[in-house]
Amino acid sequence: MATTGGHLVQMNLMAPLLEPERHEDALWITHASPQSESMLAGRNVMYVPPIHAREWHNVLRRTPTVLHALRRNRVDTVYSTGAALALAALPGATLVGAQPRYIESLARSSGPSLSGRVLERFPWVTVNTQYPQNANDRWRYEHSLLDSFTAERVEDAPAPRKIFVTLGTARPWQFRRLVTRMLDILPADTDVVWQTGVTDVSDLPIDARPMLSDAEFRAEIEQADVVVTHSGCGTFMRCLAAGRIPVMVPRRAAHREHVDDHQEQIATVAQSRGLAIMREVDELTNADLQLAAARRALPAPIVPRPRPGSRS
Repeated sequence: MATTGGHLVQMNLMAPLLEPERHEDALWITHASPQSESMLAGRNVMYVPPIHAREWHNVLRRTPTVLHALRRNRVDTVYSTGAALALAALPGATLVGAQPRYIESLARSSGPSLSGRVLERFPWVTVNTQYPQNANDRWRYEHSLLDSFTAERVEDAPAPRKIFVTLGTARPWQFRRLVTRMLDILPADTDVVWQTGVTDVSDLPIDARPMLSDAEFRAEIEQADVVVTHSGCGTFMRCLAAGRIPVMVPRRAAHREHVDDHQEQIATVAQSRGLAIMREVDELTNADLQLAAARRALPAPIVPRPRPGSRS
């Protein structure tokens, strides 16, 4: 189970690693959106109304419904990559016979999120980090999705002509600064696809789409020469899977673009591994797009670690 966006993408990519033999038959609990409906088509899915950041009343409101679904489907292990939706299931999972396991998002390289800090207080909830330096007596490290990829240079890469700009889908956060910066630096003949989420761009000279299905989103990444993204984990992982090295521009809380500056963490780690080009909005130039076009991501598969007796 996972909130839509990057949390759901990470959970979808991790499922085969966590449960190699049973992930295709798992129950999925998430929110309804073009992304989730496309990504989980044909799966056993229960959609619940969204729980936004710090909506504690909605966590309590969704808990009975979620626990009832776990019992009805005879779930014995619950995995979640967050965010607030994890709080509606994991603390009470043992009441319906399920073992709870929380995997912290890649976005949290310097320590756990608010959901992680809450869940670590429940001793029966297993908590996992995707960064070995964050492992301790409470937090386990087994693997990270970042270990699935490496990067290499592309010789004589042509100038990028097709750009995909994506701002994600999280509400209520806008990221207009990135849109206006891209308009300033892009050559006039550049073919640009804009996915703008809730950002108001109605007065700008662009043809924007607020949301895309997961299939459409992946297709735009694959067709683009370069992807410029808001530093969301989901987009980042989709780019790597498609062989793209993205330009990651973190949202900033000082501009009311997110609840905090956690996007800087994943962008910094990604750049340090050579898997992304990180820039602040006012630093971004057309040369950065050329730099991203001259690199590509390659797979480096993780070997799943079997855990005797685990079931989902």
